[in-house]
Amino acid sequence: MRTLTEVLYTNNVLFSYYGFIDSKVLTQVLNITRSKLESNNESIVVVKRVYSAINECVENIIKHNFFPGDALLNYKSLLLVSMGDKSYSIDTINVVNSKQKAAIIEKLNFLQTKTKEELLAIKSKLISDSSNMDDSDNGLGLVDLVLKTNNFKFDFKEYNENFLFSINFKINTTN
Repeated sequence: MRTLTEVLYTNNVLFSYYGFIDSKVLTQVLNITRSKLESNNESIVVVKRVYSAINECVENIIKHNFFPGDALLNYKSLLLVSMGDKSYSIDTINVVNSKQKAAIIEKLNFLQTKTKEELLAIKSKLISDSSNMDDSDNGLGLVDLVLKTNNFKFDFKEYNENFLFSINFKINTTN
């Protein structure tokens, strides 16, 4: 994981949030970020890609949060949106258990090996199969997120008997 200091001093941080994330927080995050992107005179394509990526990242945190014990109100996640050289970066950190860690590693390693065309085919199949299942369980959002971003990295650090899951997505402003 990159250190917070590295992120803060090598990027222009547009938005950061540390705390309990729910749908109300997501709405505020999206509104603030869209406003900042528009004030940076970003193209509508870049604004939509960043907005969509943030939305999917935070929705994944909301849907798949692991709350150790009954620590729901004490549980905190981190969201950081920053602008680097010709790209935007979206970083999230949240707690996952060992079962979630294994599933995440399997899914993300699988997606990293696929070309854009293969990802589009996977997305198409998931959409056609999703009539019988909940979208949050079939991975459609994650596939769509990988398609809309230019690069992603992920890492895990031990945290008590669980893990801190960190993921970073890059969105280029030049293509």
